[in-house]
Amino acid sequence: MQLLTIIFLIIICGIFVTLCILSHNEVKNITNQLSRINKTNTNSKILLTFSNKEMENLASEINKTLEEKQKSEIEHKRMDLELRQAIANISHDLRTPLTSIMGYIQLMEDDGLPCHEKKEYADIVKRRAESLQSLISSFYDLSRLEGKEYKFELKSVNINNIMCDLIASFYKDFLTKEIEPIIDIDEKVSLIIADENAVKRVFSNLIQNALKYGNECIYISLKEYDGYIITTFTNVAHNLSERDIAHLFERFFTADLTRSDKSTGLGLSITKELVEQMGHEISAELADCKLSIIIKWKTTHSS
Repeated sequence: MQLLTIIFLIIICGIFVTLCILSHNEVKNITNQLSRINKTNTNSKILLTFSNKEMENLASEINKTLEEKQKSEIEHKRMDLELRQAIANISHDLRTPLTSIMGYIQLMEDDGLPCHEKKEYADIVKRRAESLQSLISSFYDLSRLEGKEYKFELKSVNINNIMCDLIASFYKDFLTKEIEPIIDIDEKVSLIIADENAVKRVFSNLIQNALKYGNECIYISLKEYDGYIITTFTNVAHNLSERDIAHLFERFFTADLTRSDKSTGLGLSITKELVEQMGHEISAELADCKLSIIIKWKTTHSS
C-alpha cells in the first residue's frame, strides 16, 4: 500500500515537473516570438506549441494587444502622411498668391513705370491679398470646425428665402460666365433648425463651386419630401471620376493634382462640416459627367 502511494506521488511529481518544464518552455517561446515581432515590426501573431487553457488565454490577450498596436501604428502613419500632405498643400496655396504679390510689388518699384500701370498692378496686388486673406480665413474656419470649436446659433430658419437671396446675389457671376442657371425651388417649404449664417455659407460655397466648373449649365433645386428639404446643386464635371467622389469632401482634395486651377479643396470640406455639425446630411453623386451635391435638411417637423 505504501509502495503504491509512493509510486502515485512519483507520477504526480513527474507530471507536475513536466508541466512546469512545458510552461517554462512555452513562456520562453512566447517571449522569443514577441521579441521577433517587435524587431521586425510584422503583423504576426503569437502561436503556441502545446495546448494549455491558461497559456491560450495569455496568447489571446497578447494577440489582441498586438492587433491594437498594429492598428495604432497604421493610423499614426496615415495621420502623419495626411499631415505632411496638408502642410505641402498649405505651403503651395499660400506661396502662390504671395509670389504673385511680391512680383508685382517689385514691378511697381520701377521709377519709370507709368502711373496707370502702377495703379493696375496695385489693383492686382489688392485682389491677391484679398484672396490670401480669404484662404487664411478658410484654414482657420476649418480648424475650428474640425476641433468642434465653431459656435452655431441654431434657430428656425426659412431655407427658401436664403436660397433665393443668394442666387440673386450671384446674378452678375452667372452673366459673366454666360450661364443661365436652371432653378427649381418650392415656394412654400417647412422651416429647418440651423445657423442662418452657416446655411448662407454652405449655399455660397456650392454655388461658387458650381460656377467654377459648370461651364455648360448649373442646376439648383430645393424640394420638400417626407419631412425633409432636399437641396441639389448640379454642374458638369468632366474631370471627375467615381473614385474622386469618395474623396470629394476631404480637406485639400482637388481633382487637379497640380492645383493649377487655384482650387484649395477647402470649400467642400468646410461645407460638409457645417452641414453635419448642424445635424443634417450631405452627399455627392456623379452621373453622365455631372456632379450633384445633395443636402438633406431635417425640417422642424422631422426633428
